[in-house]
Amino acid sequence: MNERKRICVLGNCVAYRLQMMLAAHAELTERYALVYMPTVYEIARLPDRDTELERLARRALSCDIILSQPLFSFGPCNTRQLRDRLSPGQKLLTFSAPDFGGYFPDVCWLSGKTRLRFAPVQDWDSRIIFACYVRGVSIFEVERIYLSHPMFGPRAMLENVAASLERYAKREQGVDIPTGDYVARHYTARRLFHSGMHPADEVLALLRNRTLEALDLPPLPAETPLEVESFGFNRWPVITRAHRLFRFPGQEYFLLANVRHSIEDVAMAYYNFYEFHPHVAEANRHHAEGVL
Repeated sequence: MNERKRICVLGNCVAYRLQMMLAAHAELTERYALVYMPTVYEIARLPDRDTELERLARRALSCDIILSQPLFSFGPCNTRQLRDRLSPGQKLLTFSAPDFGGYFPDVCWLSGKTRLRFAPVQDWDSRIIFACYVRGVSIFEVERIYLSHPMFGPRAMLENVAASLERYAKREQGVDIPTGDYVARHYTARRLFHSGMHPADEVLALLRNRTLEALDLPPLPAETPLEVESFGFNRWPVITRAHRLFRFPGQEYFLLANVRHSIEDVAMAYYNFYEFHPHVAEANRHHAEGVL
């Protein structure tokens, strides 16, 4: 009996879920020995980051096939560096890092979240909520402002979707296993993302099947259970009051850890975070410019 080839999956939380989906695939595990990998973000947060990233890179390079998202800021785990270290017969295939902000024009990333007294509400923020805080808007007015904001108007949403799809396509240039083409065709019919970087199960199933095909294995029926935890426990609002671009229902609330919260309640949590971390608010005031 031939020895199974070693294979690993390298990347973020989507990569971790792909790893788990492949582990649940009987035909794949008959042919390949899956080498389990932590996410690169977990390793990059460690105090001895450089040493641990090199250790992770060596673990990946012990495999016959490396499946990796395009990585650029993780030292020896970067895609280019890994390619340069491949031995004859080794293969590195890149797969999609799904990221679509078309539904969520208000999302932004505030920098400087260090020296924290407690964790932020989410890793990302709302420009609308943040601008309301910076401008001293009463918390009782935030939900009304949010739901009626011009960001969610038809023209602004079309422009945001177009820009998001363009970024998606650029990120996937040269990627062996993409998802952006599918998102571009179907984003209006069904909600394909719970938040910008957290795809719905439909996109995860697509990624699983395209990966199987890249490994010369038959894809599974689309309705086959994923065998992994969905990203749906956190869902950002999708505001559709002022447009009909999407053929699925809007969502005028936040879902956090599978619990539904009003926009006002989540805004209060963000206000509280900014109040206790003024250095974050001060360093990011530019995100509030021109919003209100």
